[in-house]
Amino acid sequence: MNAVRWLRESGLEVRDHAPGRGADRGADAVIDVADGARTVRFAVQERRRAPYPNEVDSLEPSRRELASQGQPLMAAPFMSEPLGTILTRAGWSWADEQGNFDLRAPGLLLRQRRVVAAPRPRRRSLPRGSGSFAVIRALVSFTEGENEEPRATSLAAQASTSQPRVSQVLQQLRDLELVDKDRHGRWVPHREALIDRFLAEYPGPGGSEQYCYSLDSPTEVAVRAAQVATAGQPIAASADVGPDLIVPWRRPSHLVLYVKHAFDPASLDLIDAQGRHDANVIVRLPNDRSIFPVPTLTASVHGIDVPLADTLQQIWDLTDLGGGDRLEAAGRLREWLLARH
Repeated sequence: MNAVRWLRESGLEVRDHAPGRGADRGADAVIDVADGARTVRFAVQERRRAPYPNEVDSLEPSRRELASQGQPLMAAPFMSEPLGTILTRAGWSWADEQGNFDLRAPGLLLRQRRVVAAPRPRRRSLPRGSGSFAVIRALVSFTEGENEEPRATSLAAQASTSQPRVSQVLQQLRDLELVDKDRHGRWVPHREALIDRFLAEYPGPGGSEQYCYSLDSPTEVAVRAAQVATAGQPIAASADVGPDLIVPWRRPSHLVLYVKHAFDPASLDLIDAQGRHDANVIVRLPNDRSIFPVPTLTASVHGIDVPLADTLQQIWDLTDLGGGDRLEAAGRLREWLLARH
């Protein structure tokens, strides 16, 4: 690990510890760190990305398990100063691949901060252009056991693009270390990292939108939309209704509807609003058609199947609508998406 290399370059002696079989359960590595006459054993958890601050409390069971083997130490590509402080308060030692570390044990305190800002990825952004977002959305729902060739075929069909284009997108994602190939040649996405990069870089659906108001609840409007939608003219519900149907969180106050063709809001008894500030229904005709998932994602309301927008889009829309409770709901929907596979 680069983190271990930086510890050594800082003048510390680091030795791999080889425990008996089963003794390192839960630890990615166990190392002995010596500073002069004192040696401390650390049980290491390696992460592809640093945890978000609100995730640290949920890592407590993992920290306690590691503590039975040594001082819990988290290693990640980069730890910011605020996150480092939070981890330290939660009982973690930590080190990153940029030469920053904070190692603590009874009678031991070793700290170093070399880099303040996270390094840029080798590519500045995710691939864009024909089919790129559709490929990324599909990879997030990639299931174990699917091999490369059939998957490339299904990705090409879903993205309405060619297999060479799919292969190009996959290679670009591989350069970003967001997908790998296993020893059997299967594509293996790093789903958590892929989700986070998509949500951070997605420019939005584009296209046009109409601001509307309804005296009925947003969920009732979504049900009416499902009843008037057809295969040729689909309508997909997003935040707040979609997330609430998947992971109930609160009574929805707004609704984003996605349509593929020009749409008359009056068909849903919607009234034109003056702007976004007084609208509780937003109807979008997006340029990005990957918002409509393949296969269709639905949720049942009183026996009626309501088509939903792609789950990543629902998370993005929650953030776009704003508000602390929506950010919490976005986190819960993200966890649901990760737990599906």
